[in-house]
Amino acid sequence: MNALNEAVTIAHARAINVLTVTSPTPDFSGPGVSALQTISNVVFAIVLTLAVIGGLIAAGFIVVGHISSNGRVQKMGIVGLISCIAGVAVAGGIAGLINWGQSLNVA
Repeated sequence: MNALNEAVTIAHARAINVLTVTSPTPDFSGPGVSALQTISNVVFAIVLTLAVIGGLIAAGFIVVGHISSNGRVQKMGIVGLISCIAGVAVAGGIAGLINWGQSLNVA
């Protein structure tokens, strides 16, 4: 039982280390970061525009499904809306992913 408690404690400590963000402020001082930042800004703008359009279409599916009492269409609209929100969340994290990628020492 002691070994199980120790394993759970170690797993919990490792999970906390993975989930904590030590420096949430981006560092844009490396070589090529300005080009990557420009690309990520364009990608984010495109994703945000498409997500808004997709969210409006998904909201339309939700309304049509509700009015017509068609649960399948309504559920498709809900899944579409959640997918749009998740896409924006991933695109919003691109700057952090660029910084994380630069901090890796792969040589």
